[in-house]
Amino acid sequence: MQRLLLIDTCGETAGVALCLGQQVLAVEDFVAGDASARIVAAVRQLLQQLGWGRAELDAVGVVAGPGSFTGVRTGLAAARGFCEAASLRFAAVSRLAVLADVAAVAEGFAVLDAGRGEFYVRDVSSACEWLCTLDEFPELVSGTVVVAEPRVAERLMARRPLLYPLHVGDALPEVLRCLAVGGSDVALAEANYVRGEQNIYAKPSVGSSRWKSQ
Repeated sequence: MQRLLLIDTCGETAGVALCLGQQVLAVEDFVAGDASARIVAAVRQLLQQLGWGRAELDAVGVVAGPGSFTGVRTGLAAARGFCEAASLRFAAVSRLAVLADVAAVAEGFAVLDAGRGEFYVRDVSSACEWLCTLDEFPELVSGTVVVAEPRVAERLMARRPLLYPLHVGDALPEVLRCLAVGGSDVALAEANYVRGEQNIYAKPSVGSSRWKSQ
């Protein structure tokens, strides 16, 4: 019955949660743009709410992307800070993997908005993640499609995607699985941008999908 702190600041909404084993006990939601200013206070408030001390936590799980560049960095930095301050175990998980888990699909594709006319895509069966444009989508993606954002569902309406909005507590199963196999190295964990960090501000080029295996 591990005591876990979950952090997800990747999407338009953000949040932190405290969990005991497989149960989410307390949640604090906030706008992703406010995450850097609110995250420490939000965690402190939840700990006080449950009567837990920071040293009583066993691990921290963070959704490390893909998503908002600033949000990804904010969540990962906060998670590292809590782990290093209290010598806690650490687990970093993919937001696309969380979406696939919430949708309970063993085969198909999890899709998130990447902005600038692109999508983050994960092949659930192979765990490969990549970027593609709307024009490339029909060629690269077939079968079941699950999405987290209504705007993506609207843009992919012809594919009849299944919509599963994500919440911070949805990351718990993926975090527990990661911890069960040893967790992540807090010193080596990287933000999951899917696109390389050097390409964050580059213009997308049609016809050249970029792959990243997890």
